[in-house]
Amino acid sequence: MRLSLCFLFSLLITFLNVSPTNGEIMKLDDGTFEHETQSSTGMTTGSWLIFFKAARCPHCQKLLPHLERLSEDQDLYEQGIVLGSVDVLGNRGVSVRFGIRGFPTLVYLHQGRMYIYKGKSRTFDAVKKFVMGGYREEEGEVIPKPTTAMEHGMKIVKAIGLELFDAARGKQGPAGYAMIVMVGILMFLFFGFISLCFLPSTKQKDS
Repeated sequence: MRLSLCFLFSLLITFLNVSPTNGEIMKLDDGTFEHETQSSTGMTTGSWLIFFKAARCPHCQKLLPHLERLSEDQDLYEQGIVLGSVDVLGNRGVSVRFGIRGFPTLVYLHQGRMYIYKGKSRTFDAVKKFVMGGYREEEGEVIPKPTTAMEHGMKIVKAIGLELFDAARGKQGPAGYAMIVMVGILMFLFFGFISLCFLPSTKQKDS
């Protein structure tokens, strides 16, 4: 009996040590994301609001205080909603997996589906309303599973294609047009290199 109580007590301590706590935004990366969120294996750790950010992004810095308030909000805590953050530039695996194309991006993971916050207002009240039920106005998408190396490469190609498409439509401004020119030059150099290395050389006939 005493041994069983000790065992149960040790399990409780372990659970308290690994479970997210109220008032904390957990830093997630490529190595810890799936383990902490369990986003593709049942999500027994709760629902997650993920803050995809970049260190020097001014919009991210402006949003952070609102999310810190949310991390301390009792309503979210009682609903089992945990806040996490991912540095996009340092964690390409997770960012590509979820199709993150800009920052800040807020993604709500709930019961096997993901909902991207598209509200114009990124305030405490607006984001809270979204995670407390506003997300139901969107259909959402099935949470993507961790990608293989090939799938990761395909997602990168798709992301580049979307960026070029937006650039071609003028959404990126002068930087977008510069991107198109740069990609064109790289493709020209690449195919030129392929032709030099792999195409059979032709000998000129003696005149």
